[in-house]
Amino acid sequence: MNSTNKYLEQEFKPVIPDIYFKEPHILLIFRLILEVSMASVGVVGNVLVIVIISARPQLYTVVNNHIRNLAVADLSLLIVTFPLAVIKEQDPYRWPLGEIACLYIFPLCDVFYGVSVWSITAIAVDRYRAIVWGCRGKRACYASIKSTKSTIAAIWFFSFLVICLPLFFVMDYWEMYGLSDCTPIWPNKDGRNLMQQFYFIGTTAFWYILPLLICLFAYVEISRKIRESSKFHEYIREERHSTSRSSSEKKFSKRTNLSRRERHNTKAMKILTPVVLVFAATAFPGNAFRFMLLYYPPIITYKYLWVLYNVVVISLVANSSLNPVIYSIVSEEFRRGFKSTLARTRSKFRSFSESLLRQKDKPTSEEVV
Repeated sequence: MNSTNKYLEQEFKPVIPDIYFKEPHILLIFRLILEVSMASVGVVGNVLVIVIISARPQLYTVVNNHIRNLAVADLSLLIVTFPLAVIKEQDPYRWPLGEIACLYIFPLCDVFYGVSVWSITAIAVDRYRAIVWGCRGKRACYASIKSTKSTIAAIWFFSFLVICLPLFFVMDYWEMYGLSDCTPIWPNKDGRNLMQQFYFIGTTAFWYILPLLICLFAYVEISRKIRESSKFHEYIREERHSTSRSSSEKKFSKRTNLSRRERHNTKAMKILTPVVLVFAATAFPGNAFRFMLLYYPPIITYKYLWVLYNVVVISLVANSSLNPVIYSIVSEEFRRGFKSTLARTRSKFRSFSESLLRQKDKPTSEEVV
């Protein structure tokens, strides 16, 4: 989100802002209300996901650790990156936070998006490993849970390395004639913007193309494995009618285990499928917009350019806000967790309010005298 905006701002310096379409006030208000509402839902939902997973030991699994990391990244994106994007969009030529924030804080914002994307990828890879390969014994399962923290740390580190670190060398802050801006200035000695092209192509591959290919591969293989498992389970069920009673009883526990595993795998796919689809759909506009800015320069004078940018912002906010909604719809565990957490919160708030009222109604020592 930020890198798109940074490139946009850099190219806009010589352009007169009046050439762009100005939203009617009613449309501006509606859009801001929509964005803030989506962000608010996302903030509340992601906080609930973090609280539920952290407070329930039975939810401490590899997948749920990645889901919690995804919630942390999405929450950070909604409360840090999204407000900065709105500030830049509302007044592109006045950076209100000063030089220090521009040079050292603003470049960090996109790390949250990278972590969010690779957390989804890590969930897909873990489900592929568990369903297609199978978990080779309890020791292997335990080791995978222990290594989750290392995987999460690696996701944060490489997201910073690929997305943020290059920006620290090119960020620039300027003030002139009452205007100010915070934008990267890329070296351009040969006139072809090779460093900028390398960065844009590299980040697009890192946070969209490669994760999407991995998720699609995992999805196809998991679907194939589940279909094979379902067919095998159906075969066992049919064979029961052609065997003796004693033989059928011996296979009962195996059939029960197969049925339980089948339900668990299907539940995993119910969560993974919509999360990956939402990621693919909501991340596409931003990446397409960045490439249009890079390889079709005349677009910077397009009348509705900022309208396209607003579509990108809404898409990215939706990406970070919809995941908790998906969990609450497809996962019974998260749905129960959301309800119980909200119920406890309401109960605590009611108790706190009643205690305040009792203190207020309690007579003071002067009134007693």
